[in-house]
Amino acid sequence: MENLDRRSIKFLAPMFILLVTFAIIGCVNVKTSSYFTPAKTKLSGFEAIQFEAFQTDINYFPKEALTRIPAEAAALMAPNKNFKVVKYGEVENVPADHTIVVLGEVAGYRPSSDITYEDGGVKLGEVAIAIKLAIVNKATGEEISAGEISGFSPTGFIAKDIYGTLAREIVRHIEDN
Repeated sequence: MENLDRRSIKFLAPMFILLVTFAIIGCVNVKTSSYFTPAKTKLSGFEAIQFEAFQTDINYFPKEALTRIPAEAAALMAPNKNFKVVKYGEVENVPADHTIVVLGEVAGYRPSSDITYEDGGVKLGEVAIAIKLAIVNKATGEEISAGEISGFSPTGFIAKDIYGTLAREIVRHIEDN
């Protein structure tokens, strides 16, 4: 009986250490990158910003993220000195020529369930999302700014809130302009 307990401990101890290691690694922040053209735009003069649900042609992309990311971005951008109205969904109480609209399309997605072989090694659990964005004048449809935001986590199956991280990156770009 004593040998069975020792064998169990010898097996369970490394498994426990492995789980703790994955938990610590998974708690790192998601890496983001973004670019916009033009890098700086003139968003002053607009009173409202309207966030729309994102679109995608990727069938296996989580559908809740198409609304969650822009809704979180709108919530993070509470009305301020630049925008009197910030809303996810239709802005109705501000004239269209004083409103900008944030449109997004998920252009790339690698789910955390993918197992790939790259550069001589197996990659397990990575998650990556690429979103093309356009900021347009609601009245004219004229593009004010366009770009892409990407988020990546090498341990996506336990990554901290990749959707929230992407929403914060969208807000950062808008507030910097």
